[in-house]
Amino acid sequence: MTARDYEIFELGDVALQSGLTLRNAQLAYKTFGRLNQSRSNVIVYPTSYGAQHTDIEWLIRPGRALDPDRYFIIIPNMFGNGLSSSPSNVGPPHDRGRFPGVTAADNVRMQRRLLAERLDIERIALVYGWSMGGQ
Repeated sequence: MTARDYEIFELGDVALQSGLTLRNAQLAYKTFGRLNQSRSNVIVYPTSYGAQHTDIEWLIRPGRALDPDRYFIIIPNMFGNGLSSSPSNVGPPHDRGRFPGVTAADNVRMQRRLLAERLDIERIALVYGWSMGGQ
């Protein structure tokens, strides 16, 4: 990727379910469509394990189920996928093989923070995904 086509939400230090702290955590995400006035058209479409938003955004098309003309679609990238905090892009003490085990719960908690703190969204219409993104 030459130009970044996604946003980064700076999470700060994140206490993980394991009890470890992931320092300066980041959550990469991309949005499609527009949030309606009542804020009722939100679909969260998390990546599956190891996938990035570019791997799954092909399903977002006008006239289809994930229609950006009708819905505000958010694709949060999971921890460890190379865009959000991952072994390849964090520094010591959690770089490479020392990256802490993150759980589905850790990902969901940080995705919830993205919605509430960055996008000012309290309720969603749907979560859509498969594999770990569908958990």
